[in-house]
Amino acid sequence: MGRIGKVSTRRGNGATRPAEPNADRKLDLTALQRTPGFMIRILQLQNFEAFYPYFESLKLSPLEYAILVAVRDNKTVTQSELAAVLKMQLPNLVKILSRMEETGILKRKRSARDRRAVELSLSAAGERRADEASRLGESFNAKTLSALSKSEQTAFLQMLVRLVDAHKNGF
Repeated sequence: MGRIGKVSTRRGNGATRPAEPNADRKLDLTALQRTPGFMIRILQLQNFEAFYPYFESLKLSPLEYAILVAVRDNKTVTQSELAAVLKMQLPNLVKILSRMEETGILKRKRSARDRRAVELSLSAAGERRADEASRLGESFNAKTLSALSKSEQTAFLQMLVRLVDAHKNGF
């Protein structure tokens, strides 16, 4: 494993900038590279930095992508269920859902199963946008995983699901 890229910090817009004048200096991160949390976080940051330019044509954030796909793929999903899956506070998610509803992508209605809950669905425009995002997402995901063989890609994704499930169940 050994060393990882240049020392840098993030700007508010997602870009990186040198943290100090000699940012070309490599740090020894051998111990941290054996730390799942550190490596997952670095991979997440790298993935998000690549996501924004890749999805520029759709003006879509990773969160909006996840919302579109989750709502499209689930016949009935409530705001609360979506907030739980996305690990978000409900009021923060509601703000994003409101913007998506204002742009005509998303529809909300009271649940017939539970009048306290609000169910989400996509409009026709939202369905088209979700399909476009999924097509772009397939190529983005292929590029993200391209350093791995096909069998490694499958195994890696299965392992991530197992780890997420294990954490959800308290290890």
